[in-house]
Amino acid sequence: MKRISILLSALLIVGASYLLGWTDLLPVKKITIDEKNEAIVKELKEKLSEGVNPIVLGEPIARVDRREVALRLRELIWVENVDVKRNFISGEVIISVAPRSALAQLDSKWSANPSDDSFLGSNLEIFYVPRSEVAKAAQSGDIDWLSLPTLLLGSDELALKQDVKTLIASIQEFGGEVKNIAAPNRQELRSIVRISERDLDISWGSVNELSLKFEVMSRLLELKANKNVKRIDLSSPTSPIVSNNAK
Repeated sequence: MKRISILLSALLIVGASYLLGWTDLLPVKKITIDEKNEAIVKELKEKLSEGVNPIVLGEPIARVDRREVALRLRELIWVENVDVKRNFISGEVIISVAPRSALAQLDSKWSANPSDDSFLGSNLEIFYVPRSEVAKAAQSGDIDWLSLPTLLLGSDELALKQDVKTLIASIQEFGGEVKNIAAPNRQELRSIVRISERDLDISWGSVNELSLKFEVMSRLLELKANKNVKRIDLSSPTSPIVSNNAK
């Protein structure tokens, strides 16, 4: 009796697999890309259409290879994660894409492969992208990776990377554009920042007392005597140093 039950279960599994995967009983009726931006939707569809499309209307929904869909879309430089859901009742395949976000481009020492560029992600992980794909993305206007600030990072220490993220966010909140950052350690942060159409070389020291440092810098830039200032040392915000020399 037990053998018969096992045999029946096996037959049911095989039969269900055949019905789902090799018949038109549950076909793909609709493909939905969960994204409001039409340009992004178009790009994702075009990527899926390259070569053999892993999702075809009318084919059994069980044969949609979610891993293949994710791998195909993750070839796009800006894609971080892909979620593919199959609704066997409605026949709808729903694709959701999470974009990759980068804070800065690292100097070449971080990339073991000379054909790759390295980036610091917003999650503070360092990731690598083929240089050919970076250029392609910049040309297509997907994400302007080439405009990211360059980062000279002294180590892979999490606390140091968090300090860099904090500094970039604070500068942007202040209204500045970060050109590059040198972060050899947590006590010697320095950046080139574009503020009010001029580039400033700013030594921050650490990220301690950032609010005070920005307040001091704002007051310094308001002074007529500092209209040609090029360098500001805010390491000690109560005793700032300004200079009209570029170096």
